Amino acid sequence: MEPGDLETAASFCQIVQSADLLEYLGLPRDATGPAVSAALAERRRRLQGMQNNPKYRESARFLLKRYQALTRVAADPATHLEHARLQREADLLPTLQMAIDSVLANGTLTDAEEQFVRRAALSLGVSQATYERVLRERAGRAGVRLQAASVLPPPVWKGGPTAPVRQGNALREAEVQGAAEHPWWDAGFTRLLLQVIPGGPGEMVDLYCRGGTSALTLLPLRPQLAWLGLDRNPARVALGHAAVAPFGERARVERARPSEVPLPESSVDYVLAVRALTYHADTGAVLADTRRVLRQGGRALVAEPDGLAETFYFEGHLDAYNAAFHALGRSVDEAMRAAGRAGSEPSLALGPRLARRLADAGLAPVSTAVHGAGAFEVQPFRRVARKLRRYPRALARAAGLPGDHPGLRAVEAEVDILEARIPAKQTGLGGHVLPMFLTVGVRED
Repeated sequence: MEPGDLETAASFCQIVQSADLLEYLGLPRDATGPAVSAALAERRRRLQGMQNNPKYRESARFLLKRYQALTRVAADPATHLEHARLQREADLLPTLQMAIDSVLANGTLTDAEEQFVRRAALSLGVSQATYERVLRERAGRAGVRLQAASVLPPPVWKGGPTAPVRQGNALREAEVQGAAEHPWWDAGFTRLLLQVIPGGPGEMVDLYCRGGTSALTLLPLRPQLAWLGLDRNPARVALGHAAVAPFGERARVERARPSEVPLPESSVDYVLAVRALTYHADTGAVLADTRRVLRQGGRALVAEPDGLAETFYFEGHLDAYNAAFHALGRSVDEAMRAAGRAGSEPSLALGPRLARRLADAGLAPVSTAVHGAGAFEVQPFRRVARKLRRYPRALARAAGLPGDHPGLRAVEAEVDILEARIPAKQTGLGGHVLPMFLTVGVRED
């Protein structure tokens, strides 16, 4: 590899809006040099006739002109990936510094706050070593003394990439809660979104932005994208304001309902709705307003789960419990749907129904992808058992089912059986999987 080759590859990746050459070529992270080189050669053959195509002109001409340099980089993918990672990390340092400064502002750092910042940093791509170095530097500047226990080992659970902020004690609860808003939003889900958000200029509105997760995830990788986040909760709006502040005029947050977007007709290129519809009383109203604000050719990106397929594990498949949970889920779904207007009602299993809902709202469905959402970690069974009880109860309450509903009693009976069989202190790999459907609809007229 010659001097400047890595920078050439970085420039090309910026043009094609990809994190690195392997992502651009659709290759796995462990692809060998020959495999990357072969894929690059194939891509070159495809682009040779596209130099006059406006969509591919810039990338085609760059690749053809600097093909030899890119070939040398392709032969050593490990070095290229590390160089790309360090570049992304450098780009994220200002955001990380601001996030750390915000939690150090009152002169203390709790373990919960430190875990929150660490999860956000690691999920964004900052290495553990860099995170700890920056934490110590910013703590020194703020005069905050770190205890040895304050710098915790990285958690197994991968939290959503939400930057923490502090605006007084009123938001402390919202800050800690923000770490668990999207425990399933990982690099895989981000890649799904990036695949349906082309590079170049555009405007996006997030109908249920919570703490600004989508802005913090997407804007660093789509530098020409402007973002508006909406949320009904004033505490989350305040949290989001501070979280997206590093993006300046590119990002802002407002208080609004997802069915009442405060924008004129045909004003945005993308509407993002991540888990914004499941419990909404009238999904049709949300999607109708989504269509209203989209420009012709604009895209609605809607992500919702199939709650009827959620599955729980502890050192294997909890088959009897899952059967009882799925039966309860059907009762929850029936109750939710009965409370709404047919075709626009909420649903525990809205994900598989998204394409039909989008079509009914005048948005042509063009693609659906499924992400395996979930969280797994080695933990004592007592922690798993608590969730196996609490989560079904919460679902039943949300659907208005009574506490003595037969389906809920059946679920709790299965937990009783598990607790009699598995010691509370026994540790094992526990967690759950929830299919998350991402469906894209286009406004065609």
